[in-house]
Amino acid sequence: MEIAIPTDDQHAIYHDNPYTAPKFAIYSITLGTTDIFFSLKAIVENPLKRLKCNSFEDDQLTCSCDEERASSLRHIYEHYALVDVISGCSYLLANHYCKNVVRTMERGGIIVYKIPPIIKKIDMAIKNFLIGASLANQVQNIHNES
Repeated sequence: MEIAIPTDDQHAIYHDNPYTAPKFAIYSITLGTTDIFFSLKAIVENPLKRLKCNSFEDDQLTCSCDEERASSLRHIYEHYALVDVISGCSYLLANHYCKNVVRTMERGGIIVYKIPPIIKKIDMAIKNFLIGASLANQVQNIHNES
């Protein structure tokens, strides 16, 4: 299984709307008989960062677009760029996200999993996901393969 986590330019968890994230870290998760292993597979750029010249509006960052913008076809279609970027992933781990992110991810076969805002490290976000998603209920240890 693969998961995507939005990151900033320093590869830390990006807590604003993933639609505006500079990059995405793609992690591979492997289930063993008693352990779960995860490793970084790739770091991919968000193409919207280039298109928007890294100048997103505050309401886009905080997922507080007004109803007119949120229902705009152009705005909705911009979210589909994320599906292409993280295609092949089963989950997107994110803190803040709008309904358009959820809707487009679901249509691309990707489930959005909310991570708590207090989680700052990627490995903790992955462990939280594994426990919260009940994937770790039959294993004894979770290891970072890096």
